[in-house]
Amino acid sequence: MNKKFETYDKQLKAARRTGSRAQQDKVKDRAKFVAAKEASKKSKGKGKAVDDDDEAPPEVPKKWRDYSVEFHFPEPTELTPPLLQLIEVSFSYPNRPDFRLSDVDVGIDMGTRVAIVGPNGAGKSTLLNLLAGDLVPTEGEVRRSQKLRIGRYSQHFVDLLTMEENAVEYLLRLHPEQEGFSKQEAVRAKLGKFGLPSHNHLTPIAKLSGGQKARVVFTSISMSKPHILLLDEPTNHLDMQSIDALAEALEEFTGGVVLVSHDSRLISRVCENEENSEIWVVEEGTVNKFPGSFEDYKDELLKEIKAEVDD
Repeated sequence: MNKKFETYDKQLKAARRTGSRAQQDKVKDRAKFVAAKEASKKSKGKGKAVDDDDEAPPEVPKKWRDYSVEFHFPEPTELTPPLLQLIEVSFSYPNRPDFRLSDVDVGIDMGTRVAIVGPNGAGKSTLLNLLAGDLVPTEGEVRRSQKLRIGRYSQHFVDLLTMEENAVEYLLRLHPEQEGFSKQEAVRAKLGKFGLPSHNHLTPIAKLSGGQKARVVFTSISMSKPHILLLDEPTNHLDMQSIDALAEALEEFTGGVVLVSHDSRLISRVCENEENSEIWVVEEGTVNKFPGSFEDYKDELLKEIKAEVDD
């Protein structure tokens, strides 16, 4: 990630919001001054005169052109609704008598956008696991379309990876049906779009960073051609450019999306259209649909916090 450009970009955007041309020029001049100072240090280190005529004028930071991220989830085949339903579902863990979800009635269809919100430990991840089929309800019924494909991103995604394999081997084992002259090159092209550098494609997964492993998982999800995406804290290991790429891909995706995230900016983008968006509040053992947008929900929380402080 180009930290210099990111800092400059944030400062310039803030200056633009003020509407002051002078403030914008000030940000640009400061950036050029820093660039000139760094260029001067490099010139001295190489034994060059600071005012050499062939020295290029200092410029503001720019995006690195060799770093391009383009997340993409293919358009899923149409399925007759309902795709996925929890009907009067209750769940409790055998070794946790203090935890229980009761009377959960929710559903997801093509185009549905859901943000699951609530306090830590309330059961947001448990609800996702019930939707994914990773947990079996204590009571109630789960209905899934027979041809439904689910793309699952978990906070513990590392558990899904085979550490001794490299990314290409791992993906080809899971998704062998690749088109083109070379299946390996087809997979490498997909990894590249999700921002994994080519020199890491054949590196054992165990040696990849958390962010690089996350890109392998997202590539695999995309290759599975899901109808519904269930995402639990998907931005934890991603840089800002990748988070923006993920948000754009989710906006364009025509299937269903269910999201648990501490990144309110991502939730706001995914649930921007109120007509097909729902906010599920997990709290005190229940799951309720909030009667409003995510922005309304945030306002409600702020009012509650203010009321507690005032008391």
